[in-house]
Amino acid sequence: MKIVIDSTLDVSDDLRKFVTVVPLNVEIAGHRFKDEKPLEEVFEIMRKSKSFAKTSQPSPKDFEAAYSELLKEGDWILSIHISSKLSGTYNSARIASEKFKGKVFVFDSMSASIAGHILVKEALKLSNENPEKVLRELKIVRDSTKFYLTVDNLEFLKRSGRLKGVESIVSSILKLRPLIEVVEGALKTKKVHRGNAKVLKDMKKLMENAKEIIVGHILNPQVANELKKHADSLGIPSEIIAVRSCALSVHLGPKAYGIALRM
Repeated sequence: MKIVIDSTLDVSDDLRKFVTVVPLNVEIAGHRFKDEKPLEEVFEIMRKSKSFAKTSQPSPKDFEAAYSELLKEGDWILSIHISSKLSGTYNSARIASEKFKGKVFVFDSMSASIAGHILVKEALKLSNENPEKVLRELKIVRDSTKFYLTVDNLEFLKRSGRLKGVESIVSSILKLRPLIEVVEGALKTKKVHRGNAKVLKDMKKLMENAKEIIVGHILNPQVANELKKHADSLGIPSEIIAVRSCALSVHLGPKAYGIALRM
């Protein structure tokens, strides 16, 4: 089995060497590039150009090229992608997979970012199993994984069009800080607070019954370390992942952070 992911799914450096990453596309002020640049550079481009970024999914041909190369070495491919409700990436992969029937199996994570780490980790444990069993087990893991996040500035989500799921509560009061949950693949507001302290408190409470915790952050290691320390105090296995996806980060903004919980 070979594993393909798109660049919006963040996995640890240890797991990254076992996957092939197909990048999304990012465009800022007319400049288009693959989702491979350092985040600091991308946010600096946005700052200097005074522009928000646009992103687009890889084309089916991008996936076809990756699949063709990998099938020279492996019997079949598991292709795991950002929620189909957040991006057209899953659909591009699905279209490409039709050229390799019985060889490529496309899986909708129904989530994004660090939730992908949990799925890839589980898939690697099942690498000697047949596709049907792998997909069956991944669905169980997916359905038992919760993902919560918050952003420092809602203007990024608003400009990107990703605010729809939280718009009803916070559309005109952008100074409030939302606790956002990924529900059935879409962004939904769970709570809204004034200030970061109460959001952090909520996240820590949500961590209490988890079996595994992944902490992710966009240029915000201080908060990530605080959440990791809390996970350690609970005796729950945990890991910090610094988000590297530009295509994801330009919609959330710097200082955003979140937790993926395997329940």
